[in-house]
Amino acid sequence: MKTHPWLEKYPINKLSKYLIIGTHPPMPNSGTLEYFYGNMNEFWRFLDAVYPGNNLYKNECPKLDDIQLFLERIKMSITDIVYKTHVDRFSTDNDMGTIMPDDLNPYLTEWLKDSSIEKIYFTSFGGKNSAKQLFKKWYKKEFNRVCKISKNHINSLEIHGRSIQCIDLFSPSPTANRSSNRVKEFQNYKKDHPNNTYDDFRINWYRTNLPKI
Repeated sequence: MKTHPWLEKYPINKLSKYLIIGTHPPMPNSGTLEYFYGNMNEFWRFLDAVYPGNNLYKNECPKLDDIQLFLERIKMSITDIVYKTHVDRFSTDNDMGTIMPDDLNPYLTEWLKDSSIEKIYFTSFGGKNSAKQLFKKWYKKEFNRVCKISKNHINSLEIHGRSIQCIDLFSPSPTANRSSNRVKEFQNYKKDHPNNTYDDFRINWYRTNLPKI
């Protein structure tokens, strides 16, 4: 069993209005950034394109100080829905094996209760081990009721007596390119931008849906 190395170290900031939830490998196999998405800097490359001038992809390896300064300024936090896994290592959601309710973030309930979160963003939403699907499993475990967020990319959900908007972000993983021809939103995007890539589409999606500064 492996437990997440960053989860307790970086709780949700009580002043944050925005929360990004992903499934970040809890055992960093590569990469130099000891933080969420540290072994896959594509996420930070996307954010650097959305929020230029914040050093989020400087020399292709962002520095933690720059990331934390940016997140504090934009009132955003990042966390993982997965706390522990039962595999030695993994690189994709499918490699995690079976994630049980007790494997999910044990701090999320209190962190959300004590926060000012208005919007939650999921960086994966399709498969059984995606951030969104595991969040739904977590919600059912914590509140003993079905999490009513549908396949729509923008939903609202009540947590601790307040309405929180839930928004899907297309996965920043390079492996997501393999299925890009099956993404209807990308195909619709290409009708108006025939020369643009799947990266261009995802960056545009992030730019459209993430908070403005």
